[in-house]
This record gives sequence, C-alpha cells and structure tokens, in this order.
Amino acid sequence: MQSRTQYARVEQVDKLLVVGSGKGGVGKSTVSVNLAISLAKHGATVGLLDGDAYGPSIPIMLGIRKRTASSGTEATLPFAERKNIPQAQKIKPLVRYGVKIMSVGFFIGEEQAVAPIPDVLGLLILQLLYSVDWGKLDYLIIDLPPGTSEPQATLCREMQLNGAVLVTTPQDIARIDTAKALAMFQNVHVPVLGVVQNMDGFVCPHCGERAEIFPRSQEARNLLDELPLLGSIPLDPVAVVNSDKGHPIIVSMPESPVAQAFRSMTANVVAALDTRKTAPEREMSDVQEEGKCTMIKEETDLDDRKD
Repeated sequence: MQSRTQYARVEQVDKLLVVGSGKGGVGKSTVSVNLAISLAKHGATVGLLDGDAYGPSIPIMLGIRKRTASSGTEATLPFAERKNIPQAQKIKPLVRYGVKIMSVGFFIGEEQAVAPIPDVLGLLILQLLYSVDWGKLDYLIIDLPPGTSEPQATLCREMQLNGAVLVTTPQDIARIDTAKALAMFQNVHVPVLGVVQNMDGFVCPHCGERAEIFPRSQEARNLLDELPLLGSIPLDPVAVVNSDKGHPIIVSMPESPVAQAFRSMTANVVAALDTRKTAPEREMSDVQEEGKCTMIKEETDLDDRKD
C-alpha cells in the first residue's frame, strides 16, 4: 500500500493562494495586488510573492522601482533548494500598503532580462517561498505567470495550496486559455475558488454609457461557466495610470466602482476559503496515483506569454 505524504507548507502561513490564468495580459498581477491590499485593509496579515521571473510587474505596481541593471553578485538569485534556512539568513520582504512583498524584480533592473529554464524557474519560486522571512501570515498570495508549465508544475507537486483564483477577460480567446488553467488545477486536485472577470466593460465617466471593450464570448465553456464568479472588474483608464505610478486603485481611489468591485471580490474569496475549512487537504498520493501533475509540462514549448 502506498504511503500518503502530506504536501509541504510554508512555516507560519495559514493559507497559500495562487492567482493564475492560461492567458497573458488579463490582469492577474492587478488582481493579486488589489486582493492582497484589500485583505490587509481588513486586518489580515498578508504576503505577496511575484511568481513571474520573466516579466515581474508587482514592483512597479507597488511603486518599487529598480531602474539600474544588476551585475555579478548583485544579480544572484536563490536557486538552491533549502527549506531549513537559519532565521538570520532569510531575506526580508519589503512592505507596501501593509503587505509583505517579494519579487525577482527586486534582484534585477526593471528592463533587465532573466531567463531561467522552466525547471529551474519552478525551483526558484519554491526557494523564494522558503528563503523569505514572511513571519506569521493569514494569507500568502502567489501571482503566477501565464501558461500551464512552470512554476505551476513545481508548486502543484510540492506545496499545499489552499486555493486558486482564475482571472480572465470576457472574450473567447482568453476564456479558452483560462479553461486550460482550470483543467490543470483540477487534474492535480488544487481547489479552484472561482473566476474573476477583469476588464469587464467600460462606463464612460462623462455620459455614463457602458461599452464592451472586449467582444463577449458567445460560446459555453462548461467547466469554466460552472465556477463561482468571484468578481466582475470594470475597466478604468485612471486605475491603469495610477497602477503604473505605484498607486493601486484600492488605495488611490477607494470609493471608485473598480475599488468597490475589488472589495466585493475579496469578500467572495474569503467566503470561498471559509467554505473549504472542513475539506480534507490534498495528499501526495492523490496526484501520484493518477500521474497527472506532469501534464502541465506538455505546453512548455508554447510561447503564449504576453505580459
């Protein structure tokens, strides 16, 4: 009989969440940032890990700029996997808007490229989980890169994930790729809390007329359509400008319709997690018996990155 090994947890972290999508450019980082800040504003202790080593955008969204490129030891990233790191050697996260932040973007210039091979990328993100002095957290959110390869594969294989939030935009091409991400998480028994539909229409500030920026999909995506809708976030150009300046909409315009939509989304995420409190945790054999975790490597060669 095969032994049943529990997945790993990050020390002192109550809930580990991932925000992802099979599609690039749908606003995963925007959702991650505003979700993290909204949780913090409601009294939770929150950490946010930027899991996109190719194009880390969390630092800019939070006003943390590193314009000069790093070289030599300044650009060294923690690749070797070590879990029992002495406290004194752990990396201190930066704190913005009450959220503890870590990103590969802190180690390199904002226009500097880093291109780890996919397998190494998974180990890098895993190491950041262990190397950072997160302290005691109610929530640790990982903003994933696009696609269904790494670091998703490593996180699914190694970590106890309490939930995944999927982000899409209304058009069919985004919903197709998001459905792929949904299938990936379901195949490895990661609970998907629901979907956030971002850039869902635009309300003119002058006349109040609503316009659909993206053509709304007319095709059913059965698995995706069955998910709870965690939030419908309208598009607001002012929110985009503020985000580029490091002022997330939940902070810079807290009474705006977009900020209200993010607060509603946050409440739905918390409620979805609460309903799963009595659900049993994933066990390692759940994936090993089916051999499905490796399926997320199948699309490694596809260049679907757009953010």
